[in-house]
Amino acid sequence: MRPSRGASGAVKRALSNEQSGGLRDDIRLYANIVHDLQIAIAIWRLEDLKEPSALKLVFANPAGEKYLNVPTGTTYGKSLAGVFPDSFGTRLRKILYEVALSGEARDLGEVQYSDEKVSHRIFAVRLFPLPDHCVCLASEDLTEQKNAATTISNQAQLLDLATDSIFIRDMDGRVTYWNQGAERMYGWTKQEILGQSTFVTLKTKFPIPLEEIQGVLLRDGHWQGTLSHTKKDGDRITVASHWTLQKNQAGDPVGWIQINNDVTQEKRIKEALRKSEADFHLLVDSIRDYAIFHLDLQGRVATWNLGARRIKGYRNEEIVGKHFSVFYPPEDVASGKPEIALKIAAQEGRYEDAGWRVRKDGSRFMANSVITALRDESGRLCGFGKVTGDITERRDAEKAREETRTVHQRATEITLLSQLGTLLHACLTAAEAFKVFSQFAQQLFPAESGALYVLSSSRNVLESASSWGGVCAGEQVFPPDDCWALRSGRMHYVDEPGSAVCCPHMRGSAAVASICVPMAAQGDTLGILHVHSNPVSDTGANEVVRPLPLSKRQLATAVAEQVGLALANLKLRETLRVLSVRDPLTGLFNRRFMQESLERELRRAARSSKPLGAILLDIDHFKRFNDSYGHEAGDIVLRELSALLQAQIRGEDIACRIGGEEFLLVLPDTSLDVTQQRAEKLREDCKRVSIQYGGRPLSAITLSMGIAMFPTHGATCDAILRTADEALYQAKTQGRDRVVVAKPLWEAS
Repeated sequence: MRPSRGASGAVKRALSNEQSGGLRDDIRLYANIVHDLQIAIAIWRLEDLKEPSALKLVFANPAGEKYLNVPTGTTYGKSLAGVFPDSFGTRLRKILYEVALSGEARDLGEVQYSDEKVSHRIFAVRLFPLPDHCVCLASEDLTEQKNAATTISNQAQLLDLATDSIFIRDMDGRVTYWNQGAERMYGWTKQEILGQSTFVTLKTKFPIPLEEIQGVLLRDGHWQGTLSHTKKDGDRITVASHWTLQKNQAGDPVGWIQINNDVTQEKRIKEALRKSEADFHLLVDSIRDYAIFHLDLQGRVATWNLGARRIKGYRNEEIVGKHFSVFYPPEDVASGKPEIALKIAAQEGRYEDAGWRVRKDGSRFMANSVITALRDESGRLCGFGKVTGDITERRDAEKAREETRTVHQRATEITLLSQLGTLLHACLTAAEAFKVFSQFAQQLFPAESGALYVLSSSRNVLESASSWGGVCAGEQVFPPDDCWALRSGRMHYVDEPGSAVCCPHMRGSAAVASICVPMAAQGDTLGILHVHSNPVSDTGANEVVRPLPLSKRQLATAVAEQVGLALANLKLRETLRVLSVRDPLTGLFNRRFMQESLERELRRAARSSKPLGAILLDIDHFKRFNDSYGHEAGDIVLRELSALLQAQIRGEDIACRIGGEEFLLVLPDTSLDVTQQRAEKLREDCKRVSIQYGGRPLSAITLSMGIAMFPTHGATCDAILRTADEALYQAKTQGRDRVVVAKPLWEAS
């Protein structure tokens, strides 16, 4: 290749200023090579090996003359200080001197340079040693490239928070920018990936050769397609990739922005969907237990599977194109049921029905059918899907199972009722009976809640004595008039909360169905058994009510009868028990109970070595009350005295009427002094009792009392009673209205 005219001129100028014959041949060679390069080439020669400042410029190509900013033809022979300013020239002179002497190349990297003649520029600078102590300084202007890269980077940083992977490459494929989305998607940080080739790092697989993709990018300015990448953890992903070419101000390509979106899952879903659709068609065609077919907008059969053929008896060619009403009985066709089904399915999206259907041979079967409206992506109705199952056998089997369940449930309920009755009749108290009932009620009514309400002794209020279930509906205490069952004397059932005959004690309750059954025995009303369904939800009172089936209402009636009878027996037993230990007139314990209690207290006192006091008292001249005012007045006196005794004694003391007008007070753990003090106080308090009879006051009553102590006056029941009676007799003979203490045993003997 012959040198150009510009190159020949540069060579001549260099040779005219060059003394060394060896360098002349080299310059001719270099001039032809570097003349048209955009890289600035400048050759410096060290003329004095001992003087670093003796560096002279011997050659520069046109790019070098431009960047050195000296007129053409005036650069040769110039010193380093004549071309570069002192601050930069001093540092560069030292480096050139070292390269000329050592013969080793130096890479200065990126160097920023500016002076009064040259604006701020960025150069990539390398130094190469040449023969005859010459040094070639090669510099490439990176200013525009860096500015373009900075612009691209600034633009990309605006998308650093994007969820997609965004990165920038230079034209060699090296990464110059890597956003946070790329870090999240691939696992590599910016520090790990910058300067690397993602084609290698990500093990990229292209749909077409990379050269073709780059050709499209340079031609059109963009490219998009699907790539396969490997993440840092080794997982393989598929990305939808968009490439956009970036150019500098001169229009030269400097790199491209790449935006990747992970579509691995989307691709898997599409593949799974495609496979599922194929599997679905295969499945539908192979199903034999259900008739699955399509209907067009008019209700004509469009497809037909093997299950439809087996259930309905039609072959594909016999039924396709016919209206699906051929499957309905004549009465349903006459009433327009098929058309109504399609209309409802079109309006609501789905229609389900169970009823009789007709086979090809005219036989009927019980079917469950679901019709679904089919719509395209725009929402336009394009047909119907119909699934029909033959449930004749299943319905018969369910009916048989339901009957079996009913029989089993009735047997269980009868067994529980029998056990409940046995245990209730074995209870000794009403409290015991209520606990037993609560346990059995939970088993008898597991899906319901309720309570047992008992009428108070005053018969003016009903109060919950036992309850079960998770929902407590209605009042816990209410008057009898608030229950329709007590008003009517029969079971009362309500399944509409807003009904006019809903019991007032259910006011404010959730939406439930309830039943109240009165409990009565031997003509006496004892209370009610209340059972209610649990609410469907707690959203409000306007919801659907879960009713109580007839079987549960019948069971509630049977339970109420059982519980009512048991409570009546308990009440009777309690009355008999009270009568056996209580005096019916005064309510105090009778002589029989006194005998048992006194013996028990004496044994207890003997074990604990504690005293026991006994006060035997008698009403003075009681016969006069009966003779003067009548026996009714005498009964009033006895009752008033009994009330006074009840008010005076402690909880552990025992007050008894042992006959006529005689009473006995048993005072456990009481000394003689205290016993005597209490007797005196009782005697004085009795005088102040005002008794009215027939609208006029009766005369005051007085008491005569005899005191006996354990163990001073005896150790047995008979001994205590005998000595107390002797002391009482002394009080009578001494003038009545007094307290006398019995003599000790040794004195009496």
